[in-house]
Amino acid sequence: MTNVMLESQLQIRVTNDVGTLAQITNTISSSGINLVAVCAYAVDNNGMIMFVTEDNKKAKKLLESKNYNVNEEEIVLLTLDNKPGTLQAITQRIADSGIDLTLVYGSVEPKGKKSQIVLISENNAAVLAVVKMM
Repeated sequence: MTNVMLESQLQIRVTNDVGTLAQITNTISSSGINLVAVCAYAVDNNGMIMFVTEDNKKAKKLLESKNYNVNEEEIVLLTLDNKPGTLQAITQRIADSGIDLTLVYGSVEPKGKKSQIVLISENNAAVLAVVKMM
């Protein structure tokens, strides 16, 4: 079974300093906000942190109060069965529909029953429609 919805992720551009991700996640978690998904990477001295929380509005406000420049971006959030081929079937259907995915990230606990996957494309509404038809 697949659950799919349009959501938003928060994005923060940072310099690649040791502990920045820890500071950001501390700000969020110490306020009782749960992270749903997170992706972070660095290229040279520039870092990008993208994440979905259970309360993006509150998380954004908290981070802005700490002088982080927080942007929002629309995403497709998938919750799907954690079994071989599930993500492949979805991404194949998206590809067959001619939709280019620009970013995908997600996770699942070992032996977990469900996966949380974030998908981003130039046309998230089309991705949503394709996945809902499955």
